[in-house]
This record gives sequence, structure tokens and C-alpha cells, in this order.
Amino acid sequence: MKCLGRGHIFAMNRSTRDEIRICHFSDLHLAPKRSVVPWKLLGKRALGYANLMLNRGRTHKEEHLVALLRKVTEEDADLVVVTGDFTSLSLGFEFQHIDALFKAHGLSPQRTVVIPGNHDRYTFLTDTFDAFEKGMADWMPAAFQRKAGYPIVRELGPVLFMALDTAVWRNPVRAAGAVSDDQLDRLKAALDGNQGRRWPVIALHHPPVYRGLEKLRHYRTGLDGYERLIAALEDRPATVIHGHLHESSRCRVGALDIIGVPSASNNTGDPHTQLAYYVYTFAAAGLTLAEAVRLWPDRAPPEAQVERYELPQEIGSP
Repeated sequence: MKCLGRGHIFAMNRSTRDEIRICHFSDLHLAPKRSVVPWKLLGKRALGYANLMLNRGRTHKEEHLVALLRKVTEEDADLVVVTGDFTSLSLGFEFQHIDALFKAHGLSPQRTVVIPGNHDRYTFLTDTFDAFEKGMADWMPAAFQRKAGYPIVRELGPVLFMALDTAVWRNPVRAAGAVSDDQLDRLKAALDGNQGRRWPVIALHHPPVYRGLEKLRHYRTGLDGYERLIAALEDRPATVIHGHLHESSRCRVGALDIIGVPSASNNTGDPHTQLAYYVYTFAAAGLTLAEAVRLWPDRAPPEAQVERYELPQEIGSP
């Protein structure tokens, strides 16, 4: 494999295994645990805070996330991947709180990859001054630099894992992402250096597909330049995992198997959007098993609160 720069390619201790398991969750969106001074709620944050108080905060709960983290830890996966939206407003103390929650519930920085979502670059200043990379510093690769650090690449047994950053600051009506040409160049270099030895697994926050038939919907919440990412993969078979939609999704684009996970804290009561994490098992031939572990905190008895099932080959449409 070609070197992408010091600190950006990692061979894990268990990388000689013929089969590995990856846990994936996303979109935590907890309400801030402290009061927020008014001047920090100007502009886009004012809209986000109002949404938290009137809507999102009613179903996205910390106790739901804690229950999910406990189950993820029990999986003892080779890698845990969190695909963004750790925060709701990208405030410094929100990152500190998530950092503490992860550590308190047994996640290991050495076996966890984190990438930002649009809420983690919610304002111009948090984007400009790399609030996510600073707030989640213990979970980033050593000496990580945002400009040249993405994609984060790991060689893990039969898997070549690559995590892209699609999160950028947008105006108040947009939650769309973008992927830079520099990242695409490094992604292609990793794939060329791999020469088919390992199965590519690509993680990002935004789904790399056209968001339905409505142009306005794609403008507001899609991934700018998704066509360039698809073209960069050049019809190579790969597994792509993402968050952002807060719903279960799975579709095929060419040789790509694109899988979206629901929010990790959202207790909706709807099976399509109920809080869940996914477990992927990979061998040399690629993805051999994709499982959803869905949590139902309001069910009784306790053994009814966890539902595990194999993901269908296609789920809804992006």
C-alpha cells in the first residue's frame, strides 16, 4: 500500500485474522447538559436549539445512547465506527461530554474510528478552528491534522477501511456535505495501493447517492459531488456505510453496497428509524453478514428490549 503520510495508515493488532467484525453507529444528537450563554445561540445555533427544545430533544435521550453503548461494548468488535453528529450544536462541552461517555462505557480509542457530521461543524467558527478534531482529540490518530488526515485508513485483516470527512459548515437552511478533491485523491491512492488484496470499506457521514427525486431535498441534506466519489471508486466492489438520514437504508449503486444506520439515541417507536447499531462481518470475499441490533427501551420484560436481525439486501430508498 502507498503511504498517505505519517500517522494515517494503521495495521491493527488483530489484522492477521481471516474474518473481522465492525460495529457501526451514528447521529447521537444529545441535548446540551449545561445552559448555553445567549451569545453562543446566535444564527444557526438558535434554530438548532429551538429544534432540540421543541422536537428532537423529546426522543433523542442520553439513557438510550448509554444502553446502546453497553451493547456495542459487549460485541467486542475488531473496530467500532461512529459516523458523525456527535453533538447537536458543536459546543465545546458537548464534545467533552461524549468523550467522557465513550470512555465510561468501555469504548477504546485504539479500536474506534470517529468522523464528523454536519452538526459537528455547525458554525463557521467551529468549522474554521477544527472544533471536532480538538474536542475528540483522544479518539483521533496520533498527531492528526485535518487538512491531510482524511481519509483515515486502517488495514484490518481482510478489510481496507477508509473514513472520509464530508462535514462542512453551511448556511442555516442546509445540512448538506461535500468531499474534497484532496480526499478523493488520497482515497484513490489507497485503493490503487491495495491492488485488490483487501475488501474496501468506506465510512462517511452523508450518503453518497442522490437524495430522492426532489432537487431541493438533495440541496438541503445531500452530498455535493457524490458523483465524483462514485467515479473515484471506478466500479470497484466495496461496502459503504453512513449515517445522517436517521433511518435504516440499503441500496446498490453499481458495485457498491451502501448501508445507512439509524440514530444511536432516537426512540421513535418506528422500526425504520428506531435507535440501532449495525454489526458487519467481513472475510476475504467481502461482507458476509450485516446485522442490525435495534433497541426498544420502553418494552418489557428487559429481554424484549433488544432485537437482532439480518439486514435485507435492500431497504427503502435514500
